Amino acid sequence: MGPARYSHAAIVLHWALAAILAFQIALGWQLETLTLTTGKFAAFQLHKSIGITILLLSIARLAIRWWKPHPAPHADHPWAKRMAGIVHHGLYIFMIGGPITGWLLVSTSRIPVPTMLYGALPWPHIPGFDGAIRGSAHEAAEAAHSALTWIGIALVLLHVAGALRHQWLLRQPLIERMLPAAPIRLSPGGSALAYGLALALIGTAFVYGGKMRFYGDPAAKAAPAGAAVMPPPPTPPKPAEPAANDAVKASSDASLVVTEPEQSSPAKWTIVPGGHLGFTAMFTGSPVVGRFTRWDGTIRFDPDALDKTDIRITIDMASAATADAMRDETLRGEAFLATASHAAATFRSTSVKPRGSDRYRATGILTLKGIDQPLALDFNLTIKGKRAEVNGHTAIDRSAFGVGTGEWADTDRIAGHVAIDFRFAATRQD
Repeated sequence: MGPARYSHAAIVLHWALAAILAFQIALGWQLETLTLTTGKFAAFQLHKSIGITILLLSIARLAIRWWKPHPAPHADHPWAKRMAGIVHHGLYIFMIGGPITGWLLVSTSRIPVPTMLYGALPWPHIPGFDGAIRGSAHEAAEAAHSALTWIGIALVLLHVAGALRHQWLLRQPLIERMLPAAPIRLSPGGSALAYGLALALIGTAFVYGGKMRFYGDPAAKAAPAGAAVMPPPPTPPKPAEPAANDAVKASSDASLVVTEPEQSSPAKWTIVPGGHLGFTAMFTGSPVVGRFTRWDGTIRFDPDALDKTDIRITIDMASAATADAMRDETLRGEAFLATASHAAATFRSTSVKPRGSDRYRATGILTLKGIDQPLALDFNLTIKGKRAEVNGHTAIDRSAFGVGTGEWADTDRIAGHVAIDFRFAATRQD
């Protein structure tokens, strides 16, 4: 014959899991209505953190059930005992399987986002899901995660119904087993109060999970301060016409070069290998940082003759790298950069204006995926003898260039704003 009530550890975990699960389910539903600007990323990160917490607490609860003695089941019909067993086993499957499928869902996303538990502790992705298996595993995890949520809700309702049946129809003390300090048998009024407090705990957690407010991501609404982005033209974008001076050829070291502009231009500057051309995109509010490893160009520049400045940069789009092979493959595909049909992107300056203290703003045309759009970029320039050091930034709207089509066109998951940063050295050719 077992003890009259569960251990204190089991009682604490029981009620903690009940409240956390109610909060998590409501938060999951709220995620469907949030966008980046209304805090979807923060809510998503919290949802992941709570999911891992539920997983760990459920494993602890299961271990305590095996380790600590617990009350014997009440007398009941065989069918009722079988149903109770199914519900209890099903609840453990829900509490452990739900977080695991969510973890797998995040781990197999085509654009992986790091998980930081409560913004402080890094949590790894599940390894081993690369290549073709990644997509199928993601779809299976998504279906299982959704199904387990609804199955879990049904099991919780059955669990509550079973508890009420024992307490009120069969007149058997049940909630008393899950109270840390109370008589072994409560009066009807005491039982009603105990159930009322339990439902209040769970209901409050559920309401709070559905109403909790999050801070949105400012980058989803506007470019950060100082980023120079020119508005798109009023007419729809059209394919860029090829220009003779935009001809691209691959050198032996796979870098790209552009044919020189007219010799009447100012002194020519040659870009020194080893520069940096990076980009930062926001995926569900988390930065995805990448760079282009192959790019080059020609620059004709004289600070005393800015009206004759000519800057031409060519970027090998297939060199985009974000430190994730699967993500890079997706980035180069037709939905994003379409490198098979648009191998290079180019920037051609139309004017350069001083902004004081070695700072300049270059305006020009960026051609990406065959679409021309005006672009302004700010840069700092330091010239010492025949060597120049350059660093700067700009930003583009990916939607204006058709980067991200189909399921990726919506800017709720991948923000439209993409920040660009660059730094390089150049030497003057006399």
